[in-house]
Amino acid sequence: MLKFFRDQKNSWLMKGILTLTALSFVSLFGTGRFLEKIPDEGKAVAIIAGQKITVAQFVEEVNRQVRAFSKMTQKPFTVKDAVQSGMLPALFNQAVSRLTMRATVDSLNLTVSDDAVRAAIANMPAFTDYNGSFSLSAYKKYLSETGVTEKRFIDDAFLDMRAQQLEDAAKSATVAPSETAALFYRLQKEKRTADVFTVKPETLAVKGEPSKQDRDRIYKELADDLIAPEYRTFTVLNLTLKDVSDKIKISEEELLESYNENKDSYSTEEIRDVDQMLFTSKEDADKAFDALKKGRDFMQVAEKYAHQTADQTKLGDLTPSTATGDWADVVFSAKKGEIVPPVQTAFGWQILRVNKITPKIEKSFKDVRDDIERKMVAAVAYDTLSETAVALDDRFGAGETIEEVARSTGYPVVKYTLVDPEGKDENGKQVNVPKTVLNTAFASDTSRESPMVEDGTDFFVLRVDDVKDPALKPVEKAGKEIKAAWIKEKQKEQARGIVESVKSELQRGVAPKTIAKRAGIEYKRVDGITRRGNELPVSVTYQLFNRPAGEAFSAIMPAEYFVVKSVKTVSTDPEKDKIGLFEIRRLLQEQAGNEKSDAVLADFSSFLGLQIKEDTTQKAFAYIGKSAQEKDEEE
Repeated sequence: MLKFFRDQKNSWLMKGILTLTALSFVSLFGTGRFLEKIPDEGKAVAIIAGQKITVAQFVEEVNRQVRAFSKMTQKPFTVKDAVQSGMLPALFNQAVSRLTMRATVDSLNLTVSDDAVRAAIANMPAFTDYNGSFSLSAYKKYLSETGVTEKRFIDDAFLDMRAQQLEDAAKSATVAPSETAALFYRLQKEKRTADVFTVKPETLAVKGEPSKQDRDRIYKELADDLIAPEYRTFTVLNLTLKDVSDKIKISEEELLESYNENKDSYSTEEIRDVDQMLFTSKEDADKAFDALKKGRDFMQVAEKYAHQTADQTKLGDLTPSTATGDWADVVFSAKKGEIVPPVQTAFGWQILRVNKITPKIEKSFKDVRDDIERKMVAAVAYDTLSETAVALDDRFGAGETIEEVARSTGYPVVKYTLVDPEGKDENGKQVNVPKTVLNTAFASDTSRESPMVEDGTDFFVLRVDDVKDPALKPVEKAGKEIKAAWIKEKQKEQARGIVESVKSELQRGVAPKTIAKRAGIEYKRVDGITRRGNELPVSVTYQLFNRPAGEAFSAIMPAEYFVVKSVKTVSTDPEKDKIGLFEIRRLLQEQAGNEKSDAVLADFSSFLGLQIKEDTTQKAFAYIGKSAQEKDEEE
C-alpha cells in the first residue's frame, strides 16, 4: 500500500495534480449524481486504529474522482462510466491505503513542522514564478480552479511528508552489494558497433502475373478472407427532436415568467482587479503599510519591502466565486483605489489594493429572450418526443407499416440498399447510416417493424426488407486480392534471398558498402548500441549482444528484414566511472528499499488491526451502481 503513495507523490504534491484531493468540494447531495439517501451512510467500510472510512465518505470520494477525471481529460465522464470501467475497486484500494498510512504514521508519532510544510508548498514548481519565487496568485488560482480548500491541501501535504519519513527509514536500512552494482553497470554500459543492413520487402519490384496453379492455391488459402459479408436492405422512419421542436410555440408571457424566475443565471459577477504584497511577519507588513500611507508608490513599496516583482504583485482579476481565503470579504468590501491594511492568511500577512471594479451586469429580457425560447422549446420537445415515440410504437404494434405511419405524420423515411455490418455497400463504399441504426438492422428479423429505438435525443423504427447471406467470392471476382497476396509472397522470397546473399558476402569479407550498393538496400554502421538503446528493434538488439563479434545474423520483422554484423565491443570499467556506478547502486538500493517499505506498511496494517467490512462495502458498491443506473435512465 505504501507503493500507492510512492507512485502518487510526484503528481499528488510536487506536480500539483491531486489524484485524491484536487476534486470539487461541491456538496455531494447537490450534484444530482447519486440518490438523495445513502443506505447505512454512517457505517464503516474500513477501520484501523480507531480511524474509519464511512459509506458516505467513500461515495463522496467516488464522486470527487469522477469529477476530477472528467476535468483532467476535458471529456464527459460519469459515475456510470467509472462503474463500467472497473474503477471502484481501485478507488476503494486508494482510500484504504490512505487510511492505513495515516494510522501508521500516527502510531509512530511521525511529525513535521508547520514551517517545513509551508516551505515545501512554497517551493512547489506549480506555485513558483520564473524567478523561482513563491507566487500567491498562482497558488490561489490553483485552489480556485481545482476546488480544493487550503485546509485540505495543507493536510494532504502533512500526510505526504510524514509518510516520506517512514519510507526513508525503510530505505536507510537497505544495502545494495558493490559486486552486484558493478555487474549491472558492466551489462548496462557495454556498447557495440554493428553493420546494419535493412531490406524492406514492400519496396521490391515484382514482375509478371501469378500462374493458374498459384491463383488456385492462393484462392484456397484466402478462402476465409474472400467471403463477402452479409448485406441487408432496410427502411427507416426517423423521429427527431427537430421534427418535434418545429411544431412547438412558447408564448411571450411564458418566456418572461422564465426570465424572472432565473434572473441570477443571466448576470455576470462583479470583477475586481487586485494587487497584493505578501510578508512573513506583521512587523514587515506594517512597515510597508506605513510607507504606503505616506504616499509611496505601491509597486515600489512591494519591490523594496516585499521583494516582489511587478508580476508577483499583480494578483489579477477576482470574482466572489473565485476568490478564496479570509481576505476575500475584505477585498470585495473595499472601494476602488483603496489599500487594505495587513490581513493575516495561511501564508503570512497580505496588503491588498483594489485597482479596478467591474460591476455586476444583468442581461435584460430582450438580450436573452431567444436563448430562453430555445431552452424552453428543447425542454418541451424532449417530453413531446418521448410521448410521440410511445404513440407511434403502439401504432406499429397494431400492425401499421412504416409507409402508412409516414404518410399520416409526415416524418421522414430513408431506405438503405445492400449494406454490410461495417456500413459499406457492395462496392466497398461507405454509406451514411448511423451506427445505432446499422446495429439494429443487423439484429432485427426480416419483414417486421422493429420496436421504437432511442438514439441519443432522437428515435427511429426500421424494417429489414431483404437479406443477402455471406458467400465466398468466385475466383474470377477475387483477382485483386489474389494478385496482392502473390506479390507479397514474391517480395518476401526476394527479401529472404537478399538476406542470405548479404550474410554470405559478409562472411567472405566483402566491404559492407559494396554489398549494399550491389543489392540496392539500406546500410549504415551504428555506433554505441546498448542493451537498453532504441537504435534497433528489441529482438535484434538481444541477438546482437548474445553473439560474438564478427558473426553476421539475420532477423525477420513484420515489415523489415535485418542483416547485422557485430564489428566491435566496447567494455566498460565501473572503477573508472564512480558517478555512474553510484547511480546504478542507488537505483538498486531504492528498488530494494521500496520492497522493504511495502512490507513495513503491510505489517503495520496487520498490527493496527485493519478491518475491511465486506458486507458494508458490498452495499456501498451496489448503491453506487444502482444510483448511476437510475441517473442514466432519468436522462
